[in-house]
Amino acid sequence: MRGSEFLATYGKKPWPAWELAAVDLAKKGEFVDWGWCEVTIKKGDLTGVLRVQRDVFAIGEQGDVLRLPLSPERAQEIANHQGWMLETPLISYLAWRASDLKLTRQAMVPNKGADLAQIAEHSRAIDNQIAGRSGSVAGHKKSVVVGNLYQPGKVLIFGWYKPEPDLFDDKTALTNPERQPRQPYSNVHGNFYLDYSHGIRFVGGTMTVNGQELLTADVMQHPQLCALVSHEGPVRSVRYPAPNKPRVTSPVGPLPPMPPPASQPNAVYYTPYVPTTPSLADVGLQKMMQQGKKA
Repeated sequence: MRGSEFLATYGKKPWPAWELAAVDLAKKGEFVDWGWCEVTIKKGDLTGVLRVQRDVFAIGEQGDVLRLPLSPERAQEIANHQGWMLETPLISYLAWRASDLKLTRQAMVPNKGADLAQIAEHSRAIDNQIAGRSGSVAGHKKSVVVGNLYQPGKVLIFGWYKPEPDLFDDKTALTNPERQPRQPYSNVHGNFYLDYSHGIRFVGGTMTVNGQELLTADVMQHPQLCALVSHEGPVRSVRYPAPNKPRVTSPVGPLPPMPPPASQPNAVYYTPYVPTTPSLADVGLQKMMQQGKKA
């Protein structure tokens, strides 16, 4: 089904209807095959190579695509079916760093959240900005991510970079608004919320670490290897709840024994950051609520 056909069929239907249709198409393999790019990550003596999709999840075919946001559970359902993973904030950042085309974000006023017409309009604007160029794309969408800010019933979002800010390389405070993406790491929204700006970029279910193939989920949770893919230590929740079990890609090797290092070497690409508790987004929401009560 082409993107324009999907819009014509489901444009006037509520979000749950078109989202379920998109998931069904994805399970049949009827989605845009953007291909994959390899992202190399170095941390001390560790070298990881991770596959990330070149663009976000979309229905359609080349020349007629519709990039679709999804609720975290539905995105996870597709990932489980394919044996893939969702990004962490660090992977989202690394995918942006490694992208061939760093697009300028195009903001809109959300129109009733999951409005398919606005979602299609934003997807067309992205196509116009790409303008026939090829390669991996980033900077055009916020990412639905997994991480340690997860709470049941919440969605974690992160990203939508300006052309140059570099959250994980920068030595200044995260509160510096010039040195972070448009969307800081946040768990403010419920899992029922999505809009045109959200994107789903899938990650390979396996990766290599020093040449050895491992499950990406195992690397995310490992006390030392996690530094390759996570800025907040081992990831406690590597998947959102989904109705289907993850399909594990095999064969993979066992996790290597990793004794605690005597010292933490500096990362090549980033400086680990521990998010605030509560998150900055939570603090901002609390302040807005307090101001509303005073008004």
